[in-house]
Amino acid sequence: MKSGYPGSRPDAPEPLEPLLRRTGRRDRAAFAALYAQTAAKLFGIALRIMRQRELAEEVLQESFVTVWERAADYDPARGSAIGWLTVIVRHCAIDQLRRRAARPESRSAPEEALSALVSPDSAETGAELRALQRCLDELDEAPHRAVLLAYCYGLTRDELAVQLAVPIGTVKSWLRRSLERLKRCLEA
Repeated sequence: MKSGYPGSRPDAPEPLEPLLRRTGRRDRAAFAALYAQTAAKLFGIALRIMRQRELAEEVLQESFVTVWERAADYDPARGSAIGWLTVIVRHCAIDQLRRRAARPESRSAPEEALSALVSPDSAETGAELRALQRCLDELDEAPHRAVLLAYCYGLTRDELAVQLAVPIGTVKSWLRRSLERLKRCLEA
């Protein structure tokens, strides 16, 4: 695998689903083509989350190792190939942040992470992000922060209780009620 992110993309890219299926069968050429077609976009996602080029490169490499190992698990009935790849990158990035014990200090840090976790590469995704941000803005400050820390940074309920200096029961209530409110808001 190349270091960093790839150079050029092929003129007529092969659909990603067949490349993933072939990668699942250990086809190195398919894996190389998959990398060439997706690494630049996935690197951009990793960079937005990690905010440092070197860390984003590590995340990208770790992500493609995971893709190589788990490509056979991809199920097109559960989502698009690029969506599956994006989830892997996001999970690797969040795991990297956890390993580095990166924890936000202010309310603005999780807000930025939310934007980074949702790639605004399409008008549809941008509209979804705006709707989510609008609904999040309707939450009170503490539950708002708890939701972002839990779902953007992956903090556990115990970690949230410590970070927010509240009982764990309060954290559980905030998350449950906030998710219910977000669901109702997004469905409206």
